[in-house]
Amino acid sequence: MSTTEVHASRSYARLNCRVDASIKQQAEEAASLLGQSITDFTEAALAEKAQTVLEKHERIVLSERDFARFVQQIENPEPPTPQLQDAMAEYRRLQLAYPDANL
Repeated sequence: MSTTEVHASRSYARLNCRVDASIKQQAEEAASLLGQSITDFTEAALAEKAQTVLEKHERIVLSERDFARFVQQIENPEPPTPQLQDAMAEYRRLQLAYPDANL
């Protein structure tokens, strides 16, 4: 697939923002070192940063100790408290009272 075909199949949106002059200068220098346009460099940097943030917030990282505690709680859960039993009973009552509700 040629570059023209790749660009033709992509959807674009405009993003305008103001940045400190020194940041713009650094980005232009970095783009030049990589042989990229400032647009290509900015797009790649923005995509990389967005992916990093999303991955960080989509994943839960536990220590070995915390993971072992998590597994132990899943395999051997505590019995429900009286408050939880009351809440479950109320939920069942609401389900029966409102069968078409998205409960």
